Amino acid sequence: MKTLGQGAIYGGVAGKTTHHAKDWQRPLGQVLCVAPFNYPINEFLTTIIPALVAGNVVIAKTPRFGTLANQHLMSAFAECFPAGVVSLLPGDGRIVLPAVISHKQNDVFGTPKGTIDVLAFIGSEGAANAILGRHPTPSFVHKILGLGAKNAAVVLPGANVDEVSAKLAKGSLGFNGQRCTAEKIIFAPTGTEGDAFVVALAARVSKLKLGMPWDPDAAITPLPEPTKLEWMWAMIKDAVDRGATIANDKGGTGYFSIMRPAVVDKVATGMRLYHEEQFGPIVPIVRYSSLTEVIDWHIRSPYGQQAGVHGPDSPQRADLLRALASFVARINIDDVCQRGPDTFGFTAADKSGFGTLSIREALRSFSRSVIVQSPDRGAVERA
Repeated sequence: MKTLGQGAIYGGVAGKTTHHAKDWQRPLGQVLCVAPFNYPINEFLTTIIPALVAGNVVIAKTPRFGTLANQHLMSAFAECFPAGVVSLLPGDGRIVLPAVISHKQNDVFGTPKGTIDVLAFIGSEGAANAILGRHPTPSFVHKILGLGAKNAAVVLPGANVDEVSAKLAKGSLGFNGQRCTAEKIIFAPTGTEGDAFVVALAARVSKLKLGMPWDPDAAITPLPEPTKLEWMWAMIKDAVDRGATIANDKGGTGYFSIMRPAVVDKVATGMRLYHEEQFGPIVPIVRYSSLTEVIDWHIRSPYGQQAGVHGPDSPQRADLLRALASFVARINIDDVCQRGPDTFGFTAADKSGFGTLSIREALRSFSRSVIVQSPDRGAVERA
């Protein structure tokens, strides 16, 4: 049995006997890694590498967009691993993934069992459920899932609007807002403080240059999906028809696959932007008169990845931080939502994900603990 390291010896008493034990980690088996298009190399490797280091065999589905970049990794994999340990799976996921995940073979009792032991997936909840639904024995699949998110940023009264608007312009629109960790809804106070924040944010967003990815000054680039603009426009129209306003000049205008970001102010319940993940260059702003409204939104939200709180240190902020801890897996104080640093655990709650990825936790996620114990401490030490 291959093992991934050995832990420290620990003990316990059962009856009148003292037992000594240590943990080994063994691989889980065959892993199907499905990478997203928004970070076609980084997110591709953050599941594949720890899965391999833990001793597993990997089938890696390349993203819809970015496949060519990943093909350059084949020679590196070939140099480091025996044939068959890493396989790249290109193609339309709707066609190739069902064929792989549904593969089965009989166990020693003649019972059909799926050959995929682990699904490491980054993408939408619907796609994850569709893949898992094709597995012959889905209850046996070990899952590591990074799914959708609707991360909220809360701007507190007294916040420095220039500093916060600079952070949230970047946090909400980095990579065109196509990040699971992007701020996808912002809560700002009603009244003049909220107005000042919206003006500052709209001004910064209006200065963002549109261009192609190879233009070093371009902050907003084309969206990779051909129908994405229609989806963005439908969400903006729904909000405006229900009373929201576009705060930045020419916000939401575009052509072909590129769109000027839209700062949509006065988003409220009943609008799609209030509860749906837009995953694109739209910045919804909700005005609140009490932080209870922020907490109520989190209670109703099915997502649970991250949240950000921006503003002066105060009992009000402390109370909000404690309340948010019941709904999300990470709270950022005066900072944007993000994955890094990799020494921190990257995880989520509710419909936003399952499992933890980080430098240390990823190795545990792709392995299973085996306890080696004996009343003889020396036997455990020598094992």
